[in-house]
Amino acid sequence: MHPQIEFRHVLGELSVNRNDPCEVIRELISNSYDAGAGHIHYAPVASASGFAFLDDGSGLGMEPAQAGISPWEAFFSIGKSTKSKGAGIGYKCQGSKLCFASKRILVASRFDRGEERWAYKIIENPRNNLDVTYSILPDYSSDICAIVEQFLGKLDASGVAVVNDLKSRLAELAGKTGTLVLIDGLDTENFGKYFSVEPNVTESYIYNYIRFNTRHGDVRKISTPQGFTSSQVTQIASPRAAEFTMFSPEEGAIEVPFGFPYLAKPDGKEDVKSPQQISRLRDGRFFSRTAKSFSVAGKKYSVILAIDGNRRAHEEYPSLDRKGKAKSGVRLGDHRGAFISVKGIKIAKHTDLLASLPEYSVLAEGDAYSHYMLVLEGDFDLVTNRNALSKQAYDELGDPEFAKKFKEFLDSFRNKDAVFRELISRLRRESSENLLNEQIDILTEQKSGLKDRQRVRIADQSGSKHLVLAPKAGEEYLVGVLYASLGKYVDPDSPYRSYWRDVVTFSTQGIDSLALKSAVAQSPLAASNIEAVEYKYEFTNSGPFNHALAVVDKVIAWSVELDAAKSIRDTYTCRGRVNVLNPGLLWEITDIENDEAAEFPDATSVICLRRLIELTFSVTFKDP
Repeated sequence: MHPQIEFRHVLGELSVNRNDPCEVIRELISNSYDAGAGHIHYAPVASASGFAFLDDGSGLGMEPAQAGISPWEAFFSIGKSTKSKGAGIGYKCQGSKLCFASKRILVASRFDRGEERWAYKIIENPRNNLDVTYSILPDYSSDICAIVEQFLGKLDASGVAVVNDLKSRLAELAGKTGTLVLIDGLDTENFGKYFSVEPNVTESYIYNYIRFNTRHGDVRKISTPQGFTSSQVTQIASPRAAEFTMFSPEEGAIEVPFGFPYLAKPDGKEDVKSPQQISRLRDGRFFSRTAKSFSVAGKKYSVILAIDGNRRAHEEYPSLDRKGKAKSGVRLGDHRGAFISVKGIKIAKHTDLLASLPEYSVLAEGDAYSHYMLVLEGDFDLVTNRNALSKQAYDELGDPEFAKKFKEFLDSFRNKDAVFRELISRLRRESSENLLNEQIDILTEQKSGLKDRQRVRIADQSGSKHLVLAPKAGEEYLVGVLYASLGKYVDPDSPYRSYWRDVVTFSTQGIDSLALKSAVAQSPLAASNIEAVEYKYEFTNSGPFNHALAVVDKVIAWSVELDAAKSIRDTYTCRGRVNVLNPGLLWEITDIENDEAAEFPDATSVICLRRLIELTFSVTFKDP
């Protein structure tokens, strides 16, 4: 007897684009780089809602590699990979499964130099048909172009142009290795929006996605024209670049530059003011750069910090969407702030490290992220879909030695760079001002809201009138204030004087108040003369009481709704029986015992403060 795996169900889950429709392209690009490709080509086939993806990497060989599985088998398998951790971004062997969210797929590969034939496999409806019983033995053909034409069938003029261009590229691979993935009927909404190449290519979603979100847009590719020093460029591991082309029937082949598009250093012709010199920080065009590598426990990490004022970023990234302006569909805000990257690919935003450092926590607040991009690069472990960090990675980032090295990097840059130093100072000042303004707004709202509160006018024994406001839900503290303050005005001869206590303490932790049973007792602070008092806006049988019934002597609530037929519980495993002593005014919780049957003889009194005020004083309640 062995555990079973429902291959189709797992494949169906893995083939869903959970983060972005173009994740499938991200994963194919990573596979191409892992295969050592020198050239990668992408072309959408709009009429088929599909695309062609071709590289000249080492191919999907048939010989077993690591884990006893060949690259060809691994492409179609789940949880099996030819790569080891750290050797490639695709070591979890899940990314290629995004290709199977399609109507049909053609996978073709040539893995021996000098070989004429291509190994290929066509799978119809792969999410339903591909399972552990499906044969993935390839067919072979020396005329892969004919196979491509047959696979795609009749196409419109733009589709024909794509295929003709693809055929010429396949011909150039004669005698070389490479892999072709051809998708027909990709299961995605709005294919044209995400996968088409626009006449102005820089406004295409797919073009910007490749530049900002994939291995080809490697964040480790920094340069002196971008403002980094030669020493910084040398420190950061120089990634290998492949040529990348996209095909558009209107424009032909278009080259996609390698490396993340950090903005170039200002040319010096414009007057760029520092963060302290501008009236509004969001109008900043300031600029600064730094980068450094360091090691912790034998592992190497790199940090890259690119500071570009908010206005500069808005102006210099014209193709990215920003508030109120739709461009390519890739959002500028998604590429500002602090990020973790692995093998040059930005994985996820991560502000925890900044937030944990008091000197730099302001960078994780509000709109501070709009002025910079910070990338922390390392061989971090990722969850299966590679869109988030694993617990192991978070533990790594939480290492005190790691935080120390990261802080040293920031401290060093702040000490020598005026722009970074001024940005921190300006953000702190504005953060303090914002907090003050927020408190002022809250106070103003509270003052204005007083007019809408229920008013309670109370006449004491001397005839003096006192105006108080009725509590609202959540204002337990005001219940306590009213109980403590109004008790001072009770006529000593009042029949309700015994319901009022002299409150001597207030606390926001533990028991709300301690009160004296008798202020004129011979030893007023003796334990026998002290009661524990809790305040509630509303007290009912529903939900457990959040204090131990066994230690609370009195509960003072503005409103009380207790059903004598139901018991009442607390959060300390105790329960008690409700007795009505004075309907609408006084209840008692008795027979208190816990789940282990331990008994507590003392009872807890429950008093409705609103009713007590009505009975004790000459009072009027008036709604605004």
